Amino acid sequence: MAKRVTVKQVHEMLNQYLGDRSDLGLWMVITTLVMEPKNPFETESTQKPQRWFVLLSIVFLAAIGAFVYFNFWN
Repeated sequence: MAKRVTVKQVHEMLNQYLGDRSDLGLWMVITTLVMEPKNPFETESTQKPQRWFVLLSIVFLAAIGAFVYFNFWN
């Protein structure tokens, strides 16, 4: 006969299981979208940001800089 567990115990087990999974979560989704894929053959290499993210960041910072310059310093 199977062991009976309460809802609280199932919730704790699920939290423990999902907490042990480092490949899940919002941070992993963001890094997967923004960074280049890892090379499985080069374990010590670092991930570089994708080109579209760098371009959009530069354009966004330039727009913020232009806004601040023309509205507050000029």
